[in-house]
Formats: sequence, structure tokens, C-alpha cells
Amino acid sequence: MSSFRSVLGWIVAVAAVAVIAGGLWPEAAEADPDAREHQLSQRIACPWCDGQSLAESDSEVAKDLVVILRDRIDAGWSDGEIFDFFASSYGDHVLLDPPLTGWGIVLWSLPALGLIVGSWIIWQRRGTRT
Repeated sequence: MSSFRSVLGWIVAVAAVAVIAGGLWPEAAEADPDAREHQLSQRIACPWCDGQSLAESDSEVAKDLVVILRDRIDAGWSDGEIFDFFASSYGDHVLLDPPLTGWGIVLWSLPALGLIVGSWIIWQRRGTRT
């Protein structure tokens, strides 16, 4: 029974790592402009809509910003250039994926830190049972 629990524990750990890695993996840029517009509008917050993304908000401001977003996509701007444009115009708080600077590094490292601490706790508890 102990062997089964050990194998089951490892399966759960590997599944957790896969879920975390899948959630953090950056999505590939869409070739279809409509799909790219939708993907980007989900990652940019409406500056006046209480935490809603441009895709979620029905406000006129959000609709106007989606038009600006589409203009940038049609002009051939990269995702990074678009994010930089919105951040410089409305502040970093409009980026729903925090940048890898300052507090953004802390936010992005928390899942990895949780995995390391959790693994260490499991390893320590496993060692005390034998």
C-alpha cells in the first residue's frame, strides 16, 4: 500500500507541475487578426471599467480601445509594441499580465516558489515516516 501511495503522490506532483507550466506558458501569437484581437483584448484591462478586460466590457470606452487595438494589429505592430503603447498611454495597471519588472517578477515567481516549498514539505514529511 505504501508503494501505491508513493506512486500516486508522484503522479499528483507531476500533474500539478504540468498544470502550472501550462498556465504560465505564453500563448503563440495568432495568425488570424480577429483571433489575435480577441486574445489581446483579453489581456488588456479597460482603464475605467473596474478590472474588466477590453473583451469583457460593454462600455463605449472599451469599444473605442478595441478599435485602436485593431488599428495597431492591422498596422503590423507586435504584441509587445501594443502592450507598451497601452501601458504608456494608460499605465501598467491596464496590463492583465504583469510585466517581468519590479512586483511583476514577484507575482510570476510565486507559483514556482509554492511548488518548491510544497515539494520540500512533502519531502520532509515523507522522510519522517520511514
